[in-house]
Amino acid sequence: MISAIVPTIGRIDSLNALLESLAAQTCRVDEVVVASADRETCEFVNAKWNSTTLAVRCVAVSPPNAVRQRMAAIEIARGEHFLLLDDDVVLEPDCVQHMLATLHADDTVVAVTADFNNQTWPDPTRIWQLYLRRVLGLQREQWQGRVVGPLLRFGFNPVPATPQTMEWLGSGSSLVRRSAFESIGGFSDFFLHRCTINEDVDLGLKLQRAGRIVFCPAARMAHHHAPGGRVTRFLAAEDDLFNRYFILRRTLGHHFLRAFGLVALYFGVETTSQFLGCVRRLSFRGFVAPLSGRLRAFGRILIST
Repeated sequence: MISAIVPTIGRIDSLNALLESLAAQTCRVDEVVVASADRETCEFVNAKWNSTTLAVRCVAVSPPNAVRQRMAAIEIARGEHFLLLDDDVVLEPDCVQHMLATLHADDTVVAVTADFNNQTWPDPTRIWQLYLRRVLGLQREQWQGRVVGPLLRFGFNPVPATPQTMEWLGSGSSLVRRSAFESIGGFSDFFLHRCTINEDVDLGLKLQRAGRIVFCPAARMAHHHAPGGRVTRFLAAEDDLFNRYFILRRTLGHHFLRAFGLVALYFGVETTSQFLGCVRRLSFRGFVAPLSGRLRAFGRILIST
């Protein structure tokens, strides 16, 4: 069985588009477990989807938190594979078929992540490229698909024609073996706020202890980045830095000084890049909020240490 796991934050229109794409798959999804923080979404799911051929259940999780919502859905899911999805993606009809075929092609593969048909994988900024080349000694083809330094994660650009091993996975676009997920203890529990930024990097690093993660370019979906329910730029920046530190410390086991040094490097490069961008635009709008969030994250890190 395949259990689709979908946390949602009240974006009913986006969720409905996702469910319609799951109902149209050439490879059947046996059940969909929606974890919602609001009653209206559960009422919508029960009213529209319980009478269809797509088996959809809704579990209430409040307050919203992407990791807690996914874990609550996984606790009641029955499948041997978890299809981890965001509530604002739309799958191409053969997406699940390609993911499942890639997963079953090799017993060492524990997870498969899909490509997106409406966006490309971003390249690192010029400053980060200098770091990758001069400090880490990596050429372009060597950082693709990897997680390096202060948890810099990279996709594939250009997209390869065949499946490739990857060091992380998208928690909103991946198929994972249940046995592997359970063997590594599932998602970590140290994420700061409800947006849980970098939980996908953390899960991917842990899953590599159980086997290989594979990027499947034939499995494609659209990610529409629905705007509703998102946290402020301040909280997102705070989450980002705080979570990076705890992944480095707890998941990778780095010493405090090394973990702190890496997040300080990330802070310096990102802040400098954003500052230079503001200078070029002659506008500092949007600069203060992420800077303040990262500074508060440093305070939280020092207190927790």
